[in-house]
Amino acid sequence: MRSITPGDLAAIWPRTVVVDVRGQDEYAVAHIPGSLNVPLEELPFRQQDLPNSTLYVLCGSGKRSSQATALLTAQGHDAINIAGGITEWYREGHPVSYAPPAPDEPPSGRWRSVLEKLAKWRARSIG
Repeated sequence: MRSITPGDLAAIWPRTVVVDVRGQDEYAVAHIPGSLNVPLEELPFRQQDLPNSTLYVLCGSGKRSSQATALLTAQGHDAINIAGGITEWYREGHPVSYAPPAPDEPPSGRWRSVLEKLAKWRARSIG
């Protein structure tokens, strides 16, 4: 399986097709602008939705995207895993689109923690 780093992707993005295989809720919180969201569990049934070009596959850290890349490659797609996922993409300072939580519904559980950590990291990086 072929893999590249987020920095390698940044060098060719946005002229690429980025497929984010995280769940819809995860994708809604933060994602690479212009990426396609096809959750891993839906991937076997949605391959017809993917363009016929090289697919750069991403998840949160690299585990699900490795599985997705293997599946896509086995099905004849040209797929490349993004090692480290959106976590490393963000840490390296590359663009991320955020969806604000609904005013009366803050993110819960794990995502609240992730958002708080990202906000603290961003504040330290900027300040």
